[in-house]
Amino acid sequence: MRPVNTQAGLLAEFLRLRVDESGKTLAVLSKQVGYSTTQLSTHLSGRIPPRDLVVSLIAATVPPALRERREAEAVRLLRDAQHPPRTPAKPVMPAQGAAVSLAQAQAEQIQVYERLTRALEQEGELRQAAENSARLVWVLLGMVNTLEDRVRKLTGERDRLAADAAGGELEAARRRVGRAEEQKATAESELARAREKQRQAEELADRLRREIEALTDDLDRLRSEGSSPHDHLPTPATAAPGPGEERDAAADDIDAALARATAVNDQDADTIDRISTELTGQPAPTPEAQPVVPDNPLTSPDTTNKYAAQLEEDAKAAAGRGDAPEAARLYGALAARSAAYFGPHHQDTLLNRSHHAYWVDEAGDPATARDLYAALITDQNRAPAFGDYDKTLTNRHNHAYCMGKAGDPAAARDLYADIVTDSLRVLGPDHQSTLASRHQHAYFTEKAGDPAAARNLYAALISDRTRLVGPDHRTTLTSRHNHASCTAKAGAPATARDLYTDLIASKTRVLGPDHENTLTSRHNHAYCTANAGDPATARDLYTGIITDRTRVLGPDHPDTLASRHHHASCTGKAGDPAAARDLYADLITDRTRVLGPDHPDTLTSREQFVRWAREAGGA
Repeated sequence: MRPVNTQAGLLAEFLRLRVDESGKTLAVLSKQVGYSTTQLSTHLSGRIPPRDLVVSLIAATVPPALRERREAEAVRLLRDAQHPPRTPAKPVMPAQGAAVSLAQAQAEQIQVYERLTRALEQEGELRQAAENSARLVWVLLGMVNTLEDRVRKLTGERDRLAADAAGGELEAARRRVGRAEEQKATAESELARAREKQRQAEELADRLRREIEALTDDLDRLRSEGSSPHDHLPTPATAAPGPGEERDAAADDIDAALARATAVNDQDADTIDRISTELTGQPAPTPEAQPVVPDNPLTSPDTTNKYAAQLEEDAKAAAGRGDAPEAARLYGALAARSAAYFGPHHQDTLLNRSHHAYWVDEAGDPATARDLYAALITDQNRAPAFGDYDKTLTNRHNHAYCMGKAGDPAAARDLYADIVTDSLRVLGPDHQSTLASRHQHAYFTEKAGDPAAARNLYAALISDRTRLVGPDHRTTLTSRHNHASCTAKAGAPATARDLYTDLIASKTRVLGPDHENTLTSRHNHAYCTANAGDPATARDLYTGIITDRTRVLGPDHPDTLASRHHHASCTGKAGDPAAARDLYADLITDRTRVLGPDHPDTLTSREQFVRWAREAGGA
């Protein structure tokens, strides 16, 4: 079937490319878009389709991250097909001149049309290469994560055998460790290569999109000067990777997966180099690496992926029992599997990546979690379904928190400032997530060295939390505690002392007198009392705190020892240096036993002992 007009042919080819990229049959698409296979075949051959069919086809065949752009392109092509440029009347010319002019016009149209056809074909190939690389990135991320665990476990086994002098078994264990380390290096190399291929493919595809728009304008201009022939645009063939071969040995499975990844990187590299050479005369620069295909989905799109379901169940179980390292490992593998199966920007993939980053932080690696969140937020912002959505703000909140925990409180403060602004706009001032981000903004403002600004932020937050949940809610109590601490650090210990007095009454009523947070506020209250110029009262306060902390936490708890240190200091400042000397002597004995002789706290107590011994005339 020949297309209705040139623009209808371009639209049909555009839609056919999307169908081919999706790998779906017309029978599958028929159920998704509500049109028969015959109708779909007709419209994909050149008949102008209705708008709802165009939109439905894009939704059914294009990944979420590209859907908005593809739909805009399809709608533009549909509009052009529905309203093709009218051919102006030709001036009367001599017969021979008219024939020559018509032949030249048709030749020029054919040349432009061939260039446009080739550009469309190249763009389709590049988009497919970019999507392959994106999937491959997440497959390899999961593989690197798995290999890190494998190297760690095999190293432990090797060290155990070495301790037992196991002979032949030890040599085999060493070979296994060496092989796993080589596989990890290969996976990391392929990961860098896949990322570079994705970037190159996207840059070339964007360049081609601009060229396609220019060629389309040229074709419209030429068509207005005369009729133009139309042939079906070629449909590029897409080769499906073969199914992965299952092995019994884990190392053999990893080698097979790396070989598939190498094949994908090689195939995409060939595509990118060929098109780059056609466009620029030079192949695309390639990083030094040894090649890899993402593993094929374990099941077809029409059946349940039982392995992924089991992986998710195991990850949830690990999270439920608080096993952070195992939850991080399982969610990392699940994120890689989701990316390979659904694509890197699918909602399920993004959710699993969020869980992975969270548990990496919980496992004690905030720097890695920070980087995982940064990549996740970038990809969420590319997906139209997210934007300012609550999940994006939550991940931004966690990213900023990990940034601060990883040692950059100033950057965390600035990130939270932006998050608070967006949360106020999207969620409203009274949403709990907005309030939580405001609390962290104040917290990292103080950590970045500005307690006065943090004090003011906490004051405003306490006002709103008191209005919404009351003065005795645990979140309000936490903000009140930090507000008092920042007030003291900002140079107003007497004001902080009074704030702690009110806070202790609330915490004792809500949490109980023996709660750790109540005891902490009592300790800080005594500290501010001393700094406000009343060391004798502070000494008496510390006496009671030491008694309660010894009973609740134990005599060797760091908090108990800290209270004993300040009690001794206040005793000396209250005019009894000999008693302070003796208190520090006992504290040094206990800190040396609990912490060691070279611990900073032990050394501090020794310095204070020398000071008060001198004051008492004993040194």
